[in-house]
Amino acid sequence: MKFKKTLAILAGCGAIFAALVVVDVLEPQPVVIEQKAPSKTPVSVLQVTPEDHDSNLTLLATTTARWPIQLKASSSAQLAWLNPDIEPGVLVKKGTLLAKLNTSALESNLAQANSSVKQAELNLKQAQHEQTVALKMLSPTKSSPFARREPQLLAAKAELAQAKQAYTSAAKLLEEASVVAPFDAVIMRRNISPGEWLEAGQVTFELAASDSLDVELPVSELHWQQVQSALSQPEITIVNRDGSEWQAKVRYVSPQADPTTRQRQVVLSVREPYQGMNHLLPNQQVKVIVSLGLRPEIVTLPLSAITRDGYVWTLDEQNRLQKEWITQVGQARNQVYARFDQDSAKARQVVVYPLLSMLPGKQVAPQAAQILVAKQEGNQ
Repeated sequence: MKFKKTLAILAGCGAIFAALVVVDVLEPQPVVIEQKAPSKTPVSVLQVTPEDHDSNLTLLATTTARWPIQLKASSSAQLAWLNPDIEPGVLVKKGTLLAKLNTSALESNLAQANSSVKQAELNLKQAQHEQTVALKMLSPTKSSPFARREPQLLAAKAELAQAKQAYTSAAKLLEEASVVAPFDAVIMRRNISPGEWLEAGQVTFELAASDSLDVELPVSELHWQQVQSALSQPEITIVNRDGSEWQAKVRYVSPQADPTTRQRQVVLSVREPYQGMNHLLPNQQVKVIVSLGLRPEIVTLPLSAITRDGYVWTLDEQNRLQKEWITQVGQARNQVYARFDQDSAKARQVVVYPLLSMLPGKQVAPQAAQILVAKQEGNQ
């Protein structure tokens, strides 16, 4: 009986041991979790290389007429003759007769003024004669100036001077009855018609100088240093809307800034603007291309690479983002010509499409794009 109990206990212990062995064998092995490397944000970059660049600066300006003038009727009269060849846009030489006023009244006034001169001369001679007679009859020490006819003689001389001045004025009005061009000009507007009655001061023609045209170029403080340095040996081209070009020279630099915009103003001059097939007309907006000369260490960047604040994102040797400031020297279509403010001679990888989420020092995965270099040619 005792043997059976012992056997049962041994059998139970064996079963428990076997169960423990089975559990140990069937226990799942721990899963080893592999640590994945953090993913890098892909960015498109351009490899840019600094080179010498013949840079230009393109600004907007407005053309204005040189010596605009209004020719006015000097007296009230009827228009007697109007030059049939004079129309707006016609070029005229200095002294060209444009129109004539009726001179009947003016000739009458001139004749009357001439008569007044002759009468004043006669009165003067009479006063001189009377003075001569008075001096012979009177004592020079005891007689008064009035008795010696001195004030009468002075009055006669003043009357003659006034009569001569009136004659000169009448002759001038008669001369101005012929309306002539005061200088080589272009007719901007004709305000009279044949047979029209004109009042003194009425505008007959509006003219402007034909030998040159002014171009008013406002320059902001951002571009003033560049323009100022280029004015020593300026190469300036004016381009209108249809693409026609004219060479310009600096007429003068305004000595004061605009009180509203605080911009400086440079006034340019274009020679012979109304000659040829294409005319450069006043009151037009034009492009002014100022040559800045050959600039060293310039890179060509896509316009999209520049942020709103004026800097670009570049990559260092470990492909980490870094923010760098640039100075723009020109622009052509969708490209910008610029110089890096630091280490401008070094080639760089520039991010083409910067994001607002970019942070300095963040490592990214660069993807090469088309290489741009600054060519030795001007902006288009």
